[in-house]
Amino acid sequence: MPFYYDVNRLHTTNGSANTLSTLLRFLTVANQKMARIMGLSGAARFGTAGGAVLRLIRAAVAGSGGTAQTPGEANPDTPAADTTVFNDATAITPGTTPVTQLTVGVAQTGGHGGWVALETDMGKALKPNGGANGNFEVGSLANSATVVLEATVDLQEN
Repeated sequence: MPFYYDVNRLHTTNGSANTLSTLLRFLTVANQKMARIMGLSGAARFGTAGGAVLRLIRAAVAGSGGTAQTPGEANPDTPAADTTVFNDATAITPGTTPVTQLTVGVAQTGGHGGWVALETDMGKALKPNGGANGNFEVGSLANSATVVLEATVDLQEN
């Protein structure tokens, strides 16, 4: 039976326009259940019109750093998530050889953008034991500097 979790992060995009910043980092642990990113959405709050994106990125070598963040359970009876999550409250060093696997557009003046997997196999899989197939990063990129943006990632484990 799958279990669902959500991770939400209020974030300010890079101080330089059109510069990617990592706001969340996901990493599986040894021998955990299969995990999948099942949704990615965001909304911005900014006074100047423009565009922003959230990118879901898989790295050949997982990044490091960040502050541990506990995924919230969608159902109060769900066990704690195995997947580790880190946010940018402290610096995240992005992984190497990044591959963008999903991009979601967001309007800087408050528009919401998002993606949801229509079925389980459409989810972006994270294999157990971390490594090249057990990590994802969420990055933000905005056409203006320091855009306040809120991102939510929906995670499934089974």
